Amino acid sequence: MKIYRMNENAELPTYATEGSAAFDIKSCFKNGDKLRAYNNWNKEVFITVKGVGGNPNSFQLPPDTRILIPTGLIFDVPDKHVLKMFIRSSVALKRGLVLANGTGIIDSDYVEQTYIMINNETDSLAVISDGERLAQCVLEKTQQVKLSEIKTQPSQKTDRDGGFGSTGE
Repeated sequence: MKIYRMNENAELPTYATEGSAAFDIKSCFKNGDKLRAYNNWNKEVFITVKGVGGNPNSFQLPPDTRILIPTGLIFDVPDKHVLKMFIRSSVALKRGLVLANGTGIIDSDYVEQTYIMINNETDSLAVISDGERLAQCVLEKTQQVKLSEIKTQPSQKTDRDGGFGSTGE
């Protein structure tokens, strides 16, 4: 897959190990950048990268706030493929940061900068720094199917009964 580095400071993705299924994506921003975010009242706000703890290229993300963190990269996703983005497990577990939309979907016809949409689910300020490995991506083949409406409800195909938890506790 081809990757365009729109910011000279952006780091190209890498696989952490030979057995890694996904490649890591890093943040890319600098002191003075204004990053678009939404607070817990769904009001658009801008967070300025001002530096924290001696690192000029970092900022504090308030609790219950969603932010678009730039990567400085544009992915040239091949036709009939999708790039799926996930939070790194250590970021979720140790820092309480999650992808705001669960799984990021980057379609093959999207040719703009890729952002990592992070939500701070903790009750504390989270420090985010430039160059951090926050997310990971997997490239997968896609298949569009023909969607058509039917006039009768589908019939039971198995002995499954119900919805959530219907196949066991």
